[in-house]
Amino acid sequence: MSISTIQAEPVSGRHNADCEVVAFPLERPLVKSRRRSSASAASPLVLPYFLAGPENRLVAFVARQEASLFEFGNPILFVGPTGCGKTALALHMGVRYANQLGFTENNAVVHLPAIEFARRYGDAVAADVVNSLRDEIEKAPVLIIDDLHLMTSKTSAQNELAQRIEARVEARLPTILTCRRLPTEVRGLRPSLVSRSIPGLTIPVHCPAGETRSLLLRELAVAFNLDLDASMFGMLDEGLDIAMPVRAIAAVMRQIDLWCRMKKLPPSCEAVEAAIQSVSPSKEISLAKITNTVARHFRQRAKELRSSSRKQHLVRARSLAMLLARRLTSLSMNDIGDYFGGRDHTTVLHAIRKTEELLRDNADLRQAADELTEKLSRLSRQ
Repeated sequence: MSISTIQAEPVSGRHNADCEVVAFPLERPLVKSRRRSSASAASPLVLPYFLAGPENRLVAFVARQEASLFEFGNPILFVGPTGCGKTALALHMGVRYANQLGFTENNAVVHLPAIEFARRYGDAVAADVVNSLRDEIEKAPVLIIDDLHLMTSKTSAQNELAQRIEARVEARLPTILTCRRLPTEVRGLRPSLVSRSIPGLTIPVHCPAGETRSLLLRELAVAFNLDLDASMFGMLDEGLDIAMPVRAIAAVMRQIDLWCRMKKLPPSCEAVEAAIQSVSPSKEISLAKITNTVARHFRQRAKELRSSSRKQHLVRARSLAMLLARRLTSLSMNDIGDYFGGRDHTTVLHAIRKTEELLRDNADLRQAADELTEKLSRLSRQ
């Protein structure tokens, strides 16, 4: 496996090694999967290689290893936001390990999104052929289960998967899992599945940042045959969300390419600006939507969050709603206070600061805030 190293421009006060960006090719197996729907297929690669900067040093280390990482732990769990490259890395590791074991068959790597496993398990139970599915899962040379967080409502399937993972670990068969967050932080995942997902080796995957992101923008421009100048790259770097995943950044480049084709013009600042706007929230989410979403999460009524009640569970939910309103809207604290029962600026500020302190120490509240932020961000784009 070839690995290339790219030295970034030195950053003041830091050693050059801290700016190193490692690029390694991503291998893809011919995965065995019943592709009834597109959901069960692996996403196409944005680039045929992975760029790993300082934010993904562990990923780069993993890519350099010639020995099996399963000696360090089994299963291997990739954790990171949607679009950061978890599936590509899981498939890359799967085919590498299958090759190390000498497997050349197309079915050496079995790849299943977790929700597809749940569907297949439900079908197997209905048809009374569960043993056949268990045999396939337990005997696969390499098994990849993608996106554990999407099967939170499938209790029976979770328990079944937990047992299959345990059987594979006991048989010393490599298993690779991916999840948006640590399984311990995903509401709805069964303790049996959580406990079997995290004892192995956990590898966090982060979105590209700093020099890695700048290099990625340039590599994607080449991939889409876009001749962008320095000012256009600067617009992209400043205009795109700092935590934007690779897949979303590629979608922006695709928008620029589409604009140029439609207008029959070369890339321009106008094209870049249009692409940035295309991935920006189209509308600001309302206070009512924020309040209703928070109330449902905490199993309270929205009107209670807007009331003058000082019951502790309502105060905490109300304060979190205020914090989310401040983060996700352009409304002033006075506007937010007026909505939540006519509270003044100082009261809202105190509630927000208190909640920010709690988020640092209270894992349950932090998890709730993350889940609500994700849900509200999706709603703002609908």
